[in-house]
Amino acid sequence: MANYLGLDTSSKAIHGAVVDDTEALVGLYKWSSDKKLSAARFPEIVVDFSEEMSKINITDKAAVEAAIFVQNRRSLISLANIIGAVWAVLVLNDIDTALIHHAEWKKEILGKGSLKKDAIMKFAIEKWGDRFPEQDYADAACIALWNKRRF
Repeated sequence: MANYLGLDTSSKAIHGAVVDDTEALVGLYKWSSDKKLSAARFPEIVVDFSEEMSKINITDKAAVEAAIFVQNRRSLISLANIIGAVWAVLVLNDIDTALIHHAEWKKEILGKGSLKKDAIMKFAIEKWGDRFPEQDYADAACIALWNKRRF
């Protein structure tokens, strides 16, 4: 049975979810840092993520939400750095990885690419139950579902 990883990233954390061939949610993960500055958070998050990806075999295919445009240039650079590092870690661990725009996975999974967070959470709870302590876990689960369905 194959497993499909979905990753929702920010400059403060990486949220991950894994679904299997039956679309059951089999795992939720989070790699984060409480450090104030992005430059201090980045190495901690990426090292933790890299160590876990190299130790466990939780996935066959991964999908990472591509960077979204934000008004703050520093935030965009931080987010792009995290996404690039995540992609590199997955490539180095020989995990087939796709980048997916947020509007594309929303359209394919939820039916409309412009839906907001409350609609994503509602869908995730209806599909997998009330298992999402943070919105980003629900996003990651939907990205994992998109990843599974692309095959």
